[in-house]
This record gives sequence, structure tokens and C-alpha cells, in this order.
Amino acid sequence: MKIALFHPWIKSKGGGERLILELCKNSKHDIDIFTWVYDKKNTFEEFKKFKIKIVVPKLARFFARYYIIRGLVSLLATPFTKIPLKKYDAFLISTGGLAEFVTFRNYKAGMTYAYVHTPLRSANRDDVQWNLKYRYKNPFIKFIYLIMVYVYTLLEKMAWKKIDVALFNSHLSLERAKRHNLIKGKKAKVVYPAVNIKKFRNKKIKNGNFFLYVARFGMAKRQDVLLKAWQKFVQKNPNYKLVFAGHVENKNYFKKINRMADKMANVEIKANISDKELLKLYANCLAVLFVPYMEDFGLVPFEAIAAGKPLIAMNKGGYAELIKNLSSVVWIKEKFESEKVAKEIYNALQKFVNKKDFYIKEAQKNRKYINKIIPDWKDFAKKIDEIIEKN
Repeated sequence: MKIALFHPWIKSKGGGERLILELCKNSKHDIDIFTWVYDKKNTFEEFKKFKIKIVVPKLARFFARYYIIRGLVSLLATPFTKIPLKKYDAFLISTGGLAEFVTFRNYKAGMTYAYVHTPLRSANRDDVQWNLKYRYKNPFIKFIYLIMVYVYTLLEKMAWKKIDVALFNSHLSLERAKRHNLIKGKKAKVVYPAVNIKKFRNKKIKNGNFFLYVARFGMAKRQDVLLKAWQKFVQKNPNYKLVFAGHVENKNYFKKINRMADKMANVEIKANISDKELLKLYANCLAVLFVPYMEDFGLVPFEAIAAGKPLIAMNKGGYAELIKNLSSVVWIKEKFESEKVAKEIYNALQKFVNKKDFYIKEAQKNRKYINKIIPDWKDFAKKIDEIIEKN
């Protein structure tokens, strides 16, 4: 089969980009990628092996990194986005919100699919409250944001009418879609993303003295909140170190994190590192931290398990439903206020060091069962292929 895949922003080394890359690599079908933005320098090099067609003017690339402007760019880009679907057997949209607007001009009757990383977080009830408190403090910006959310929810329902089958990365994302009343009468199914388990096999494990947090640098990933917890923790536990590893998404926020880290002991920041260096960090860390706000799914927790490392993570996120009973996980209670989150992170770190040997031992046991917890990318692609073929 020939499949047209639309993913709006190929601009970093994020989970969405990783998913569509692995789908293209492992699907038995011929997939062409269509996008609004393709930033070769900042995303995975392997994309160069595939056909990627940019369907809007290059100016869109400049605005793609600005959180609130991105929605406007999507609306403006929609009239220009025309994909020659007659050449294809199926149309697959990869969306975290906004990408579904492509259906206003592009629809393959009965064969239009969406892989939903999440309905747009900015329009989700909980996220709206969080953004108003932490992201948008200027009254005028708040007003503009709320108007955009209202307009988006109207357009979202219109766009979803042309999605025949919706596949979700977690039950959390599916519940968000139900709350937005998007999937009534549609075929809907959860298809979990995967982890490249092979790259963690045969890696020698060394339990160093540092905690590792792998995530893009952005407000929702809450590196700043983690640093507030770390400031208190390291005073009591000066022998430990905190290492941040991730792609720089928000430059201003990244500068803020560097300023905060400079004032604290035992913090190291590694930006835009290679996969090889990241694997080395996983192999040598003491434990992996994961503290984003209500993550849609999250691959990092599963990479931690595959690497044989204890995990200290928020108890709410798409990943939690798969590992809720795992003995090597220290759960952090999710709270709305950042000060309370910082306190809960501190408590979890302290709990871990108090029973460090137990969690290390359990992590090495649980590593053996990663295949039963989450599929590899070949299995993921096979599931997507089968769903499209059956339909």
C-alpha cells in the first residue's frame, strides 16, 4: 500500500518525531511524509532516508517554536496544505492537536486515520488552568489565549468529523478525546508506542552517583520545579549529582534553567547530545527521574526500565497505566501547585536514597520483563499496518 503520513512539525528529537520515524522504518508499506516544518539540523538524521514534502512556505519554520503562535500558523497554513491523496491508498495524520486541521482540505473517504498523541493540550481543561497560572501571566496574553482556545474547540470538532479511525497512544489521551466529545460513533483504539529495547541489551550497568532526567527543555517538562526540589535535597545529600539531558526547545526557558543550576551544587546540563552519549548516561546513572506535567505517554520511563534503572516518576501520565505495579518505581504525587510538586519530588528522592539498594535490585529484575510491558517498534508498526489493512 501507499500511505500519505502528515506530521505538522519535524523540528526536534521528540517523541512524536521518533514515533513517525520508527513507523516509516518498520512498516511494510510505502510511506511518504508531508509536513509544515522540517528542520533537518535539529531532528533525527534518519529522516533523510525518507521522502519528506514540505507543503507550506518556509516562513512557517520560524514560528514553529513559539508555543501560542503555532496555533495561528496552523490556521494560516491549512489553506495551503493540499496533499495529492488520489495517489495513496490511505491517509494517516499524526497529531498532538492542530494537525487535524489538515482534513479541511484533505480527506480520503473511509481511509483517513489519526494517530493521536493527545488532543491539543492547550485546550484541555486541566492544562488551561495550568497555563493561566504558570505560562501566561500577562492579562492581555491570557485574554488572547482564552479566545484562541474557544475558537480552536469549535474548529477541532469540525476537523474530527473527517477522521474515520482514531488511534491513541494511551488511555489518558483517549479520555481527553472523550471529554472533548470527539470520538462518538468512531472507531477508536489504544495502540501504545514502543521502545527500541535492543539498544539497551548487552549494556554493562554501572550504578553511579547521579540522577538522570531526560526531556526536552520546556515549561511542561518542569526542569525548574525539579531544581527547586534538588536545592533542598542536595543540601542533605551532598554526594549525589543531577544531570539534565535533552533537546533545547525553548531557548529562554533553557537560559532560565542554566541560571538556576549555576546557583546550585552538583547539577550538570547536557543539551542536544547524541544517542550514543545518552545510552552511556542511562548505563551509568543511579536512577532516572521523570517529572513532566501530565505527560501524554512518555518513552523515558520505559527506557529507564530497559536500562535496568530505578525510576522516580509522576504518578499521572500515559506511561503510568502500564507500570503502576512495578516494584522499581518510586511514585511522585501529582499536585497542581509547583511548590507542592517540588515538595513531593523531594520526598520521593529521599524515599529512594533511604531504600536505594532495594530499588536497584528490583530494577535489575524488572529489566527482564520489558518485552511484556511494552512492544518494540516492529510490533508497533505491525499493529498500525494491520489496522489499516483490515479497514
